[in-house]
Amino acid sequence: MAFDIQNHVLKKYIEEPDISEVTVPDGVTAVGEYAFYQCRSIRKVILPDGVTAIGKGAFWDCRYLESIHIPDSLISVGTMAFQCCYSLPELTLPASVREISPLAFGDWNNAMQIIFLRNGRKLKITLSSPWASYTPEERLADFIANPCFKTFSLLKPEFKIPLSVGWYDTDEQIGAYLKRIIKKAVVFAIDGEDAGMLAELLNTGFVTKKNIDFLIQYAIEDMQKFGNPEFQIMLTNYKHQHFPSDISGIGRKLKL
Repeated sequence: MAFDIQNHVLKKYIEEPDISEVTVPDGVTAVGEYAFYQCRSIRKVILPDGVTAIGKGAFWDCRYLESIHIPDSLISVGTMAFQCCYSLPELTLPASVREISPLAFGDWNNAMQIIFLRNGRKLKITLSSPWASYTPEERLADFIANPCFKTFSLLKPEFKIPLSVGWYDTDEQIGAYLKRIIKKAVVFAIDGEDAGMLAELLNTGFVTKKNIDFLIQYAIEDMQKFGNPEFQIMLTNYKHQHFPSDISGIGRKLKL
């Protein structure tokens, strides 16, 4: 593989049409601007530990790129870094990421997922294309740079629910928001077939005796439609663990 590397920055990958998987060499700390521009033969890219930045347009028009390994060291993602990566179904960003440029993800032909890793949690948000406005992505960039309730309050509703799972225990107001909409959040997780998110929501302890039966019934209806009993089982186990039957009440019934 041919790389132009200067001062630990990958300036350019010299595309070889017969190579579909690219492993960037150790020692590279940044993927420079337009480093993989229009590299249409590659399907997979592996970035080494130590990469802290993905530059402007780094993977622009890598339209057949299907997966990319991003190390835990990444801090920033530049403008249009993944513009026109039409075949990339999801992108996983580590907890180290602190800066996402407003147009980092560019245009998508289909809905795709951005997965944020935080404190062992996977937080999934879905980006859709074409964008009617780039404002939602700009708001997301603002929140990642400064995760507080002020920036959180400006997010799209479908961004707020999953991201609140990641930051509810670091910001009192975000925690209060999640507690207030917990029923809606559980429904969101079930609709999205996201068992991991449901597990995190149950871990918050915000699901109450008052709403657990509604949520179990919703999960039962979901199972009848789609044949997946996982959510019903999780919620039923939660109910048995946190809201056991009234023993004294059972005793009175037995006496009768």
